[in-house]
Amino acid sequence: MSVLVDGMMVVLFIIFMVFVFGGYHKNKSAQREAGFKRDEEKQNKNNKESES
Repeated sequence: MSVLVDGMMVVLFIIFMVFVFGGYHKNKSAQREAGFKRDEEKQNKNNKESES
């Protein structure tokens, strides 16, 4: 019985860690992508102003 419970706990812990770190990296990549987009828009705006 104890071995079965230990095995279930290990599996649940691994699943939990995948969700936690998967969500963290998903959020970080979304923030990074938004930052790149913002920088690109600023750069495009600056280029248009310098052309005028």
